[in-house]
Amino acid sequence: MKYHLKIFLLLFVGICSAQNNLELTPQGFASLEIQTPNKPLNQLIEASKFWAPYFNKKGYDLSELTENSLTIDAKILNAYHTYNVGVKYNYDIAYTLKIVFESNKTYRLKISIKEIYTESIAVKTTIGDFFSTDGKVKNDFKDAKPSLENSINKVLKSYSSFIAQ
Repeated sequence: MKYHLKIFLLLFVGICSAQNNLELTPQGFASLEIQTPNKPLNQLIEASKFWAPYFNKKGYDLSELTENSLTIDAKILNAYHTYNVGVKYNYDIAYTLKIVFESNKTYRLKISIKEIYTESIAVKTTIGDFFSTDGKVKNDFKDAKPSLENSINKVLKSYSSFIAQ
């Protein structure tokens, strides 16, 4: 009986803590739609404004502020990495997070990568460069894709947890 209870609790915790993880595609990341917490819209916008400096300690920009949406521009240091001949190369990204609170009690998060940096120097690589023409990840970016997805999903989970408080 104790064994069954432990398995049930493990499964229950796993299911409850699960959230949709975004996957990188040649077009970037898809939008994520989440149920809005039971709070007034102005409190959700204010919570979003407070989250920006909480998560983006190296700086951020708020723009396109309306009564039901806002845009946050920031950077993630060491957002992803690649390996070349056993040497690890870290890359930073500049991202834009568009937050829209819908009238149907959901909110939509759309995150996009604006620029990629290495050692504070912008590189010409784009997300589209990660993929071949048939949509498969190129060998050079096999390590980059999961590490970038992990970084982006951390941003989204942090935001969702913050405004749910």
